[in-house]
Amino acid sequence: VGYIGTKFLLGRWVVETFDGIIEQTPGIKYIYTSVKDVMGSFVGDKKKFNHPVWVKTNNNPEVWRIGFLTQKDMSQWGEGNKVAVYLPHSYAISGWVIIVNKDMVRDVAGMNAAEAMKFAVSGGVTGTVDASSVK
Repeated sequence: VGYIGTKFLLGRWVVETFDGIIEQTPGIKYIYTSVKDVMGSFVGDKKKFNHPVWVKTNNNPEVWRIGFLTQKDMSQWGEGNKVAVYLPHSYAISGWVIIVNKDMVRDVAGMNAAEAMKFAVSGGVTGTVDASSVK
């Protein structure tokens, strides 16, 4: 549907008309627009998950999770020293947004956004190191 909608004028009109009807339907419009926004965040020209970071989610024992920085400045909500990070769930199109202190977040070195998402969604099984070789 996406290919037809972008390549053919008639297909684009059909997709835009369907989109407009769904966005005007009470009840459905909230679910549809939310899913559309989330999917748009992953693909297309408006990618939002493009800044992979490590987030310390626990001190003792120390636990770090991979996520994506979504808001660098939370001061408009009264949280000046905090950032928002999206933490995707493994094997699902869902996740959490957490608000943490800036010092609990560091950039992911050597991994682009696509690789970070693949790592997160696969539960960390993708990568260059075989887990059975780690001692």
